[in-house]
Amino acid sequence: MKKYFIKQESSDKTDEVKIHSDKNASLNEREFQYECKFINENTMILRINNENYFLSVSENEESNLLDINIESKIYKVSCRSELEMMIDKMSGNKTGSKIRKEIHSPMPGIIKSINVKEGERINKGDVIMVLEAMKMENEIKASRECVIKKLNVDVMSSVEKNELLIILE
Repeated sequence: MKKYFIKQESSDKTDEVKIHSDKNASLNEREFQYECKFINENTMILRINNENYFLSVSENEESNLLDINIESKIYKVSCRSELEMMIDKMSGNKTGSKIRKEIHSPMPGIIKSINVKEGERINKGDVIMVLEAMKMENEIKASRECVIKKLNVDVMSSVEKNELLIILE
């Protein structure tokens, strides 16, 4: 089971989401069934209790929030795992902000191109690599200015979902 804490920017309430299995979850102890299918890196079809929702997610690095577009309505939320909450509490981090230093594969696929080298400085929005999944090319872009510390994949290598692709400085 995985547990996440979600808070909308416009609310003081924090919701608890538990992922029980591949098809079952709960929101504040209310059970539901779900399925999700990624259309591309940031867009998916989410089916909850036999209703479909189209949503896209983008990270807002300036505010450390996720912008979630569900059926053309945008929600600004923070989403923290139980482990992240514990680490923040133990380290005294009151803001909950976290700079990502790793890029993981959003889906299984094949690395079609790598546009950077280790030690290279890149800017926010630069295309780091292209991942082909289901005959679609998905650009993996830099979410902030950083330096490429280590590339963990090669061109034409197969990757699984959540596999570590790059370490950033």
